[in-house]
Amino acid sequence: MSLNRFFHPLPKVFLTLLAAVFYPLVAAADDAALTSFVQRLGGTTTLEADFVQTVQDQQGQVLQQTEGRLAIANPGKLRWETRPPYEQLVVSDGKVVWVYDQDLEQVTIRNLEMRVQDTPALLLGGRQADVASNFEVSQFQQDGLRVFHLIPHDKSQLFESLEFAYQADQLVSMTIADATGQVTDIQLSNVARNQPLDGMAFVFDVPEGVDVIDARAGF
Repeated sequence: MSLNRFFHPLPKVFLTLLAAVFYPLVAAADDAALTSFVQRLGGTTTLEADFVQTVQDQQGQVLQQTEGRLAIANPGKLRWETRPPYEQLVVSDGKVVWVYDQDLEQVTIRNLEMRVQDTPALLLGGRQADVASNFEVSQFQQDGLRVFHLIPHDKSQLFESLEFAYQADQLVSMTIADATGQVTDIQLSNVARNQPLDGMAFVFDVPEGVDVIDARAGF
């Protein structure tokens, strides 16, 4: 699965979010899980980290692995950059998303869909108020981490579940299982939480000479 789907809807491989999905043996949805998850989201105003993203098929075979750097800030701001050989840069200022494919010398521009059921990554960027109305939340312990398991109320979504693993209040991994059986796992390292970020990280200047596909409404 591609991060394309984590920030759905976006074109191509918007990167990627194990051999088995982390389903708890007993994980009843409850108010405590919802409250605990929302508190962690609300307590994070900015997040910057390195990541390793691995995509696996239903049999647990690795389809793709990428590395990169991400930065997130409330509300809805994002910078996601992958390193060679799968270079791609995704930037959002909270209203517009730019997807820059270096190999294709192409930039796609879209309005940012602000509904978390369409763009679940917004949960990390200040849309936590929408959690209860869009997801069933449960929690469990695994390997010393507190894992929050989210299932969308709308069963027509491309993803079947999301998971966010925390060590105390620090996010350490994210996992998405999609409707095809693929699972995308993102492991974070060198995490800086609630630190000042350069606002220019969330602004994209289109390089000269690249093709531009402007898919924004009204353009």
